[in-house]
Parts: sequence; C-alpha cells; structure tokens
Amino acid sequence: MTTTTETQTEIITIDAKGLKCPMPVIKLQQQVRKSRPGETLKIACTDPGAEKDISSWCRVNKHTLVKAIKTDYGCELIVQVKMD
Repeated sequence: MTTTTETQTEIITIDAKGLKCPMPVIKLQQQVRKSRPGETLKIACTDPGAEKDISSWCRVNKHTLVKAIKTDYGCELIVQVKMD
C-alpha cells in the first residue's frame, strides 16, 4: 500500500489592476519582502507592460516567473520567491 501526502501550497494574490508602471513591480517587490523562500505569488495586472517588466525584475532578482496567463483584463503572473 502506498500513501501519498499532498502539501497544499497557498498562493498569495496581489491585485495590481489599474496600476501603471512601475507600481505592479513595486507591489510585487513589497510582497516578496514579506514572503518566505519558495512561496508562490500571483499578481493580477492590467498594465500592458507588466508582463515584460515583471519578467525582467524576476530575472535580475533571481525569482522564478512560473507562468504568465492572459486574462480578459490583462494578465496574471505566477512568481516563485527564490530559495535562499
């Protein structure tokens, strides 16, 4: 008999809808500072440049942009906070 344990990971959502550059990145950075390594964040954005800006910010700061999802209002970006 095999027992599988699933760990439920909470995704913290940041609402950056209606905010223009650079505010979505700043909101994300503020939440990352409060988060633990490996934690997953989702940021909802309406700014058309947010995906590119956040992707660049993640690369520079060594966080992982897990997924970018197009939505009817703009996009949702899933980011994993870097491990120490």
